[in-house]
Amino acid sequence: MNSKFIGKLAIGLWVLTIITLGYFFYFGSTSRSLDNRTAIHLTPEERQLVLTEMRALLTAVNGMLSGLAEKDYEGAAKAADAVGMGLVASLEHQEKTILLKLPVEFKKLGFGTHEKFDEIAVKIRKKQDIHSLLKEMDELTRNCVACHASYKIEIDIKEK
Repeated sequence: MNSKFIGKLAIGLWVLTIITLGYFFYFGSTSRSLDNRTAIHLTPEERQLVLTEMRALLTAVNGMLSGLAEKDYEGAAKAADAVGMGLVASLEHQEKTILLKLPVEFKKLGFGTHEKFDEIAVKIRKKQDIHSLLKEMDELTRNCVACHASYKIEIDIKEK
């Protein structure tokens, strides 16, 4: 074989690899579920990590509401801080392979939610008006509703 052919073949394989990686980065490991949501396929361990993180988000919302109801602003802010971008950074090593399986829109919702917790923590510490804080929490929980309405986590059949 001549070197031009090998060069073209190498470039072709490189382009195919980039396209494949781009596809998985954008769409993740997904399919359409019976209830018409996007099913994200994860291993049992990955699924457990994602569900544990979601339960932490719900616990944080409860802690924020409880703290605000009791006028414990620092407690409410700490509950929000616990699941902000600091949590994402602490789970970075565990979530590397999961991130490749998640569709872009799911990632946007997820990162946006963690960032929103950080923003709300700052506003709670500033003791903003309770109605303003409730509006922020309404926007936050809309992310949760949108995510759960659009996605579900399924065990990857190949991993069962």
